[in-house]
Amino acid sequence: MEHYDSTLKYPVLSPGILSNDPEMHADTLTIQGLGLVNPKKVFKFYNELHSYLAAAGIDGVKVDVQSILETLGAGLGGRVALTRAYHQALDESVALNFPDNGCIACMSLNTDALYCSKQTAVARASDDFYPRDPVTHTIHIAAVAYNSIFLGEFMVPDWDMFHSLHPAAEYHAAARAVGGCPVYVSDRPGMHNFNLLKKLVLPDGSVLRARLPGRPTRDCLFVDPTRDGKSLLKIWNMNIYTGVLGVFNCQGAAWSNLHKKNVFHDTTPNAISGSIHADDVHLLAEAAESDWNGDCAVYSHSGELVRLPKNAALPVKLKVMEHEVYTISPIKNLAAGVSFAPIGLIDMFNAGGAVSALVYEMQEESMEAKFSEYPQTLGMATMATENGGHLPAATIKMAIRGCGWFGAYSSMKPRKCLVETSPADFSYDSASGLLKLILQKPDEGQLWNVTIEV
Repeated sequence: MEHYDSTLKYPVLSPGILSNDPEMHADTLTIQGLGLVNPKKVFKFYNELHSYLAAAGIDGVKVDVQSILETLGAGLGGRVALTRAYHQALDESVALNFPDNGCIACMSLNTDALYCSKQTAVARASDDFYPRDPVTHTIHIAAVAYNSIFLGEFMVPDWDMFHSLHPAAEYHAAARAVGGCPVYVSDRPGMHNFNLLKKLVLPDGSVLRARLPGRPTRDCLFVDPTRDGKSLLKIWNMNIYTGVLGVFNCQGAAWSNLHKKNVFHDTTPNAISGSIHADDVHLLAEAAESDWNGDCAVYSHSGELVRLPKNAALPVKLKVMEHEVYTISPIKNLAAGVSFAPIGLIDMFNAGGAVSALVYEMQEESMEAKFSEYPQTLGMATMATENGGHLPAATIKMAIRGCGWFGAYSSMKPRKCLVETSPADFSYDSASGLLKLILQKPDEGQLWNVTIEV
């Protein structure tokens, strides 16, 4: 390390940090110090490290403990100058060696690091995922959601890695699905829950990532879902044609100002009841047609489909560490008694992320409308619940990513379904309106063209 002019430095911690976390007095870095590369030579350090990694096939890096720089600025122009020099060097090296901007900033929520990072787009929004510390899991979900209100305006909040084979794995996986964040795990080799990972990751390795940072709903902004004993945490996000809403019971544990650590404050918390509404998804109207009347199809990951009228509420009750994920899809009224809403790949947490394109084609004058002009005595019904023989009222065309069970809401049993140009078998539940058909594994880069006639 001599050619980097490194020196041994000891962090100088602020009174505020020490009063909030006295254990930092005994932290290894505080006691033993750390080697700090001369800021004038830090680009050389980063470039030599990153070029070596890139040559070995590595396509990105996660740069941890960035906030330590704010404690090392004495004699180097201060914390801001030191942080700026390091981030400029880091950004230049990442741009040179990882063209896809393959960098995750970690432990970097101090304002110096956030404002000096000009190139890095992804930043950790919380403390770590601690697999062996059960007190941390509910706090982790709540912390990221609330931190994303600020961080999500200029960074992609990172929810950290998790273990897919873990008692809290489903809880963490559902949060990543609504978080609009990278998805990655730190599983021990051979210790994987592939059934869970398949709810997040498609066979080609891509994820159905929501479009925005996941953030608390408006009615959660001024409550404490970790300790008030009555509030569920709701996190909303958007896809192109649907919204997604995660609901989590995060009660029972929180940071203790007395003990200066996370503790269980309620070891036997009760289940909590709440409700969800379509407008919990703040920008849902952006996914709807201009003539949308506010009605939605709401599909829970547990398998229930409900038609939710405008301003109506759907009850939800969860125990601690339980969750539910809802796909909320604006309903399109196509003709008298005929309406439709896409859901997506219903085995995935973020089902609606699979819907990449959606076009409604209405018949100018459907056969059903013609029937209504004739007297009932002719034996012609004015309303059908199954569209069997007459002309379609509308045709819905969609492009779908991935494979597995595709689901949609339809008020009427479809006349037929096509995948590409071939007729597709489908099932239809007239009680809920759930339409399902299977999509096979596509070729690389392929979207399935799904056509439904109703």
